Amino acid sequence: MKARLAAWSVVGVLGLAPPAFAASEYGSVKDTEYQQIVKDLEAKPSLMAERPEISRRLTTAQIDQLAKDSGLNSYTWVAPVIVKAKQAENLQQHDIADISVMAVRAGKLVPIPFQIDERDKDGWVYVDGVSKTEVNGVAGKFDANDEIVFMHRDTGKDRFDATATPLSEGKLAQEVALTDNGATRYAYLVTGSASRDKAKYVSYDESTYRFKGNFHNFKQSKDNLLIFEDYRANAGPTPEHRVLDTVFLDLSTGVITSWPRVSVGIQNIEAKLMGVKHGPIREVLLLSIRVVVAGIPVFFIRSDMTLYDEGIDLPVRLNIPGGEILTRVLNKPIIDIGLDMNDMRGGRFSTALNPTGQYGKIDGKIDEVEKKLAIQVPDKNWIWLETAKGFDILMQVRIPPDWPVKAELYYEDAVKPEKKFATEKFPEALPRMGVRVTELPVGKLNIDLSVILWFPATVGESGPGAFAKRMDNPPKPALKAL
Repeated sequence: MKARLAAWSVVGVLGLAPPAFAASEYGSVKDTEYQQIVKDLEAKPSLMAERPEISRRLTTAQIDQLAKDSGLNSYTWVAPVIVKAKQAENLQQHDIADISVMAVRAGKLVPIPFQIDERDKDGWVYVDGVSKTEVNGVAGKFDANDEIVFMHRDTGKDRFDATATPLSEGKLAQEVALTDNGATRYAYLVTGSASRDKAKYVSYDESTYRFKGNFHNFKQSKDNLLIFEDYRANAGPTPEHRVLDTVFLDLSTGVITSWPRVSVGIQNIEAKLMGVKHGPIREVLLLSIRVVVAGIPVFFIRSDMTLYDEGIDLPVRLNIPGGEILTRVLNKPIIDIGLDMNDMRGGRFSTALNPTGQYGKIDGKIDEVEKKLAIQVPDKNWIWLETAKGFDILMQVRIPPDWPVKAELYYEDAVKPEKKFATEKFPEALPRMGVRVTELPVGKLNIDLSVILWFPATVGESGPGAFAKRMDNPPKPALKAL
C-alpha cells in the first residue's frame, strides 16, 4: 500500500563499515562530563571534529540540549554559512590563500574551520584540470561567484573588541553577522594571518569512494556513484545498523505506444566521478551521469554532490537530448526516484502537508493519517523521518515553479512492497520515499532542480515544520567592512 508524500532525496545516502565502538557507549556521558563538553566546545568550536567519539556517546536529547546551550537551534547546528565574494567588498580580488575566518569564543578571537570554493563559468564548483569550463573570474583571487564556507555553529555570540579580544596577526577585513530569532552571532573574515584551525568535519577518498563525516559515513560503488554499498550513522544507540538499503530509480514507459512498456533501473545509469573539491566543511563531488536505454543515452545529468557532516546538497541540471522528439517518443512515462530505507520500524514521519502535527508510524502498513498526505510538487516539498535509531532525516526537493512537469512525492511503508529492486538487499520497504514524475516537459532541454537532505540528531521540540521553515529562510549573512 502506498501513500503519496513529500521529499526527494535521490542520491544522498551513505555508508561504510560499522564504527569501531561499542553500542553501549551511547548515553555514557554523565552530567559532569556533559558540562565540561559545553565549556570545552565554547573555547574550541571544532572540538567534536577532533573528538568524534563525543557525538557517538551523547544521547539524542543531549545533542539537542548541546545546541541550545551553545545558543543555537537544530537547524543552525547542522547548517553552513555561505558568504559570496560579491558580499565581501573588502576582499574583492584578494588572494584566496591569504584569507581566513575567526570568531570570538570564550573571550578569545580564535580561528575556525573554513574553505573557499571558486566557481566555473557554468556555476559549478571549480576544480582545476577537471571542470569543463574555465574558472569564473581570476583563479586564486576571491571574486565573481566564489564562496567562503564555514559552520554556523562555529560562529561566536560575542563581537570583536580590540581591547578584550585583540587580533595578534593580520587584519580584520569584514564582520559577518547572522541574526536568528532575535539573537545575533558573529564571524570575522581576516587577511594576513597564518592562524588556522586544521580540523576537518568531512573527508572523501576518491581512490576508495569512501566518505567520512562526524555524523555519518558511506561507501559508493566505483562503477556507479549512485549505488551506495553501505550507510551508517555515527550516532544513536545502534551505530552498527545499516540505515539505507538502496537508492532506487525506476523508469517505466511505453515507446511510441503505451504498450508494451520498457523498464529501466539504476543499473542503466552511468554515474562517474569527474573530480573532488576537498575541504574541511564540505566535500564537493563533481558528477557526470547518463541514463542509457537500449544503448542509447536518454538523459544527461550534471551535478555537484555536496557532502556536509550532517547533510547532502544535490543541485541537478538535467539535459534531454533532442528534447521534444524524445518526450514524444516516451509514452506515459512513470519515473520513481528515491530511497529504500532499512528497517526504520518504530519510527514516525510527517510531511509538509501536515499542519496539525499528527505523525504517521513506520510499522509496515499505511494508516488513515498517512493516506491523507498526498503532495504535489512543488506546492509542498519535504518529508521527515524520526528513525527511532537516534537521528532524524529531513528531505526537501526544490523544483522551479515554471517547470512544466507533473510530479508528486510519495511514501511507501510495507513489509511486502509491490516492487523489488535489483540493488536492494533487504526486501521490506520500511520505508521508501521519493519523487514520482508522471509527465515530462516537451521541448525543454535544460532543467534545474535541487535536492537537500539533512541528518540532524533531532529537528528539535518545535518539530519538522519549524526546521523546514528555517531551511527556506536561513539566517542571511550581513557583512560590515572593518
